[in-house]
Amino acid sequence: MSRIVPEADIEANIGSLLSDSGSSRRVYLFNGDDDLVIKEGRSLPFAANKTEWQIWEEIVGTEMADIFAECHAISTTGKYLVMERLDPDLGNQERPATPVWLTDRKASCLGVSSKGAVKVLDYGQSNDFEGLRSKAPLQPWPSSSEVNRMGDIMSKLGDDPFGLGSD
Repeated sequence: MSRIVPEADIEANIGSLLSDSGSSRRVYLFNGDDDLVIKEGRSLPFAANKTEWQIWEEIVGTEMADIFAECHAISTTGKYLVMERLDPDLGNQERPATPVWLTDRKASCLGVSSKGAVKVLDYGQSNDFEGLRSKAPLQPWPSSSEVNRMGDIMSKLGDDPFGLGSD
């Protein structure tokens, strides 16, 4: 399969539903290849898929690519993204340090590759970064208690903590 393909080429390979819990995407097995998944965007503009594709294209071939699930193909509209399949059960494996532009830092954003490497499987909600993403500084993965504490703080701040209003 080439890198940017018609939607029908990816749709023909949609297998069993793996996850319907994401707010912007569903995840399916890729028929005929247990090492791949298909992420289906729920609604236009399919921003999470397009962001992951763009980031992968920026980091592929660098050391930073080793900590992210590999993107294999995207549909012409961005509705479908074919990505490396990771096992969400990390066990007690160490979480990798990740770049400062990665904003979604829940444990559910990580998985284990078929070769045993812990990688980021969901990086579609990342911040813009001025400069080369592959050269961004790394930060340690937060502990579960740190993530929970930040969630509590954000809950107390409400939906618009900075008074910016909605678009």
